[in-house]
Amino acid sequence: MREMSLYRKRLRLVKGEGIYVWDSQGKKYIDLIAGIGVNVLGHNHPEWVSELQEQLEKLVVAGPMFDHEEKYEMLEELEKFVTYEYVYIGNSGTEAVEAALKFARLYTGRKEIIAMTNAFHGRTMGALSATWKPKYREDFKPLVPGFKHIPFNDVEAAKEAITTETAAVIFEPIQGEGGVVPANEEFVKTLRDLTEDKGALLIADEVQSGLRTGKFLAIEHYKVEPDIVTMGKGIGNGVPVSLTLTNFDVERGKHGSTFGGNPLACKAVAVTLRILRREKLIEKAAEKFIEIKGENVVLTRGKGLMIGIVMKKPVAKVVEELQNRGYLVHTAGQRVIRLLPPLIISKDEINQAKSAIEGVINDIYGRKN
Repeated sequence: MREMSLYRKRLRLVKGEGIYVWDSQGKKYIDLIAGIGVNVLGHNHPEWVSELQEQLEKLVVAGPMFDHEEKYEMLEELEKFVTYEYVYIGNSGTEAVEAALKFARLYTGRKEIIAMTNAFHGRTMGALSATWKPKYREDFKPLVPGFKHIPFNDVEAAKEAITTETAAVIFEPIQGEGGVVPANEEFVKTLRDLTEDKGALLIADEVQSGLRTGKFLAIEHYKVEPDIVTMGKGIGNGVPVSLTLTNFDVERGKHGSTFGGNPLACKAVAVTLRILRREKLIEKAAEKFIEIKGENVVLTRGKGLMIGIVMKKPVAKVVEELQNRGYLVHTAGQRVIRLLPPLIISKDEINQAKSAIEGVINDIYGRKN
């Protein structure tokens, strides 16, 4: 039997510790992608592992019809970061988005969802309908009706598109798959003003940007509060779990999940948040942004430890050579190198990575165009 896989497998990894992973040949790598932004505490964090092992021996899944103390432990930690009144607990980022879209239609009674060009919100049918790239969408049409896209960061397009027919506008404060592109302040404030004026909801997809930018949510940099926020990836440090945050309740029985909110996942979130808060890892991430320089680098963009290095030329060779030299990175399009390292990475370690990346770029493309 063979796995259906999204990616061609680059390596066979066998273990991890801190910011490092090892392959099946025993080679050691600095992990600058962390499972695409998942392992915020790094690999095998001792406290996290100990508490999750204890939970495995206690209770893993209770079923959605039963309550458990781990949920309240998670909620108590979550309330130290956000003021939202309600949370739906799912299992993945795309599930968080699906829930947000359903809740928006249910709450407003409207159908139209406005998303952005170059957006990525997931691969299930609703989330895929909000995702932009044709290569993800075309083979699965017809998609869910009622979705349309406007140019990201285009204020005039937003003014024209958002009406009293709009149920919600969904956007990423920093587009991840789209190239690590931050929203500009005027655009975000325009979205908030227009949705409030038209009675629509604003959804911030923080599945990738949450925890990484120096604030719990990247949207906090804009001093705007969305009506719905989606979180996933790093929130459980590797255990599949997602959150959909709102200030309104949803009628019981309208949405749910067999595994959503299980004791193991809730414990994972609680422990992850507790360690992040105690060690001030979110705040420290703001100080670890690196700017890659070189003749073949257009610019470095992002915030904190969500970093996109925009190149003049395709980056595949750079990614491959970095792997050869013991650094694992990812892409965000053909000309963007994406870094989403564990938040435990030190300034010295991220600066070591900076030097390695600049060295590989210069070695492959030369110091001049």
